[in-house]
Amino acid sequence: MAEAIRGRGKLAYKFLLWFLLISLAPMGVVGWHLINISQTVLKEESLRHQQSLAVGFAETVSNYTSTFKTVLTIASRLEGFATMDPVKQERHLNRVMQQHAAFLEVSVFDAAGRETVRMGRFLGAAPQMRNFADEDSFRAALDKGEYMGGLARFQGLYPTLTLAVPILESGAGQTVKRGVLLGRVSLNGLSQMLRQEFPEKGRSQAAVVAGDVRDSFLVAHSNPADAFKADARLPEEILKVILTQTAKRGGGEVELVDGTRVLGAFAEIKEVGWIVYVQQPIESAYLAATQMRAQVVRVLLWVVVIT
Repeated sequence: MAEAIRGRGKLAYKFLLWFLLISLAPMGVVGWHLINISQTVLKEESLRHQQSLAVGFAETVSNYTSTFKTVLTIASRLEGFATMDPVKQERHLNRVMQQHAAFLEVSVFDAAGRETVRMGRFLGAAPQMRNFADEDSFRAALDKGEYMGGLARFQGLYPTLTLAVPILESGAGQTVKRGVLLGRVSLNGLSQMLRQEFPEKGRSQAAVVAGDVRDSFLVAHSNPADAFKADARLPEEILKVILTQTAKRGGGEVELVDGTRVLGAFAEIKEVGWIVYVQQPIESAYLAATQMRAQVVRVLLWVVVIT
């Protein structure tokens, strides 16, 4: 009799175990599926956030370069500037240099490409005049109405950009091209802005790069020391990702040479075609997704225990 009771007890436990498995298994499957969905959504949101940061700073860079181009355009239209009087031009350009510290050098060229005025922060009292008749900056300013390019490193370290606009004289119903106003602008300010917006933490960084994979130019970096050197450039594996894309913006996971992975995003800067790149370690970028998964797992375990 006692053995029969024990047998019925074991059978009851088996029925209870199967009942729990049948009732809890679907909940577990659904819960795990929801966890995966939440993980995917949060990771996509992290990438969108990275992309928005890249797009936002691309706009900042565009405004930065456009501002100095506008300064030159306004200066070229000041009273007496188009008469090509060096004295009046020097007076106007002195004011430009005083108000805008980023200008390292400004020059005036006549319609034949001969330099008539040359002013710079690091030039001597009587700098040598040049002939820019065959230079791209001079030709583009006259033919296309503006020039923005000629990336170079001042003193072999600090990135600079060349800007040029035509000097136009209007009268008698026509506009005459009298010459070109050219300026060389320091881009150090971009690295300082990147440093403020993207303070360096581990592998988190942001940069502005121009050119192609083989001949890239590091315009700015959230760690200015990385941009202010003669051989400044981003790692090859990153350049291959961001400089070979046809899309104007994008992102995803990037594997570095040391085997670690980062979440990177890029955006093209209008007018100049440079690329803004922002990266964050995977563990930081997906922190919210990891925390969400842990929290959901704890809730499911509590449900199982209570049930």
